[in-house]
Amino acid sequence: MGIYVHVPFCRSKCFYCGFYSVASLKLKEAYLGAIGREIDSRRDYLPEGNVRTLYFGGGTPSYLEQEDLKRIVRKLEENYSFMPGAERTIELNPEDLTREKLESIKELGFNRLSVGVQSFSDERLKQINRTHSGRQAVEGITLAASMGFDNISMDLMIGLPGQIGEELLADVDVASRLPVSHLSVYMLSIDSNTVFEFMVKQGKFKLEDEEVIAKRYQQVCERLKGLGFEHYEISNFARDGKYSVHNTSYWQQKPYIGFGPSAHSYDLRSRQWNTANLKTYIDSLDSGGLSFEKEELTIVDLYNEYVMTNLRTMWGVEKEKLEGDYAVFWNQVQEQLQKYLKSGDLLEERGRFRISESGWVISDAILSDLFVISE
Repeated sequence: MGIYVHVPFCRSKCFYCGFYSVASLKLKEAYLGAIGREIDSRRDYLPEGNVRTLYFGGGTPSYLEQEDLKRIVRKLEENYSFMPGAERTIELNPEDLTREKLESIKELGFNRLSVGVQSFSDERLKQINRTHSGRQAVEGITLAASMGFDNISMDLMIGLPGQIGEELLADVDVASRLPVSHLSVYMLSIDSNTVFEFMVKQGKFKLEDEEVIAKRYQQVCERLKGLGFEHYEISNFARDGKYSVHNTSYWQQKPYIGFGPSAHSYDLRSRQWNTANLKTYIDSLDSGGLSFEKEELTIVDLYNEYVMTNLRTMWGVEKEKLEGDYAVFWNQVQEQLQKYLKSGDLLEERGRFRISESGWVISDAILSDLFVISE
């Protein structure tokens, strides 16, 4: 099983970010008390088992002090048994990659870092309201590796305002020379309730043409392949098999529990998600409850989720499972399946179907065509 902890605090809001966060620490102490109560109250959500992965996301988890993080980690360790060598990831901004901060994170057992770089261009970083410089990212990641962190991931983005193809590929080259084992490369999208959404409505910002973005994505994939990275998920690349174990468990539909405002949980039969409002989250736990929504999954939901999550990865979907557990639905999509097999965008290998390298760029269309609406 996996555990996700949502830390909703940020120094400032990035213009593209649609994840729930607040640019204030005013409710930090109340949040720490509330998440402790949530952890205690939900220890029976999943069957007893060892925790394989822990992931602190946000927001900006590294914005918290060591004692704040320690309170959450110790509360989790009181309630759960962690496997020896469990993957423990924490997201950090480059400005937090200081010796003091990294030493405190290591003391808490974190062994994987996920660094939100996005770009090495200071101009580009200012345009998206990031609070670090390209130099801080390079120096911080280098420092972390020198201190013994050997599983470091970083993010880059395609389609940032003013970004040209040569600059993007230069960012990829810089990243490849750093001691990182994992790269996540995301295409910029306009999420709800973001500054960019407001700017688009005001006519002050426009996304790059889809064909241009697709071409740059393909160029990044080719460059990373040549640099020794394995493309194992639509947006993720790894060296030496150092995949994100935590995120891979999501894509392979393993159970997990999420703590904190907006955090999601999955118990194989249903999904639930906490309120995406910090004050409501705190108030509900202060009153002895938890504000959340829940969805019981139907057989149609389970089929669609299996296709959607597993086809995102290089391992794809298992033919035997589709023909057995989901035979009715699988029979409904044979025409679409054959279309993509014929075009080469889908491949059949060793009893599995997977999206080809050329097919990644149209993965949304492939997934949509393989979904079903009803029995």
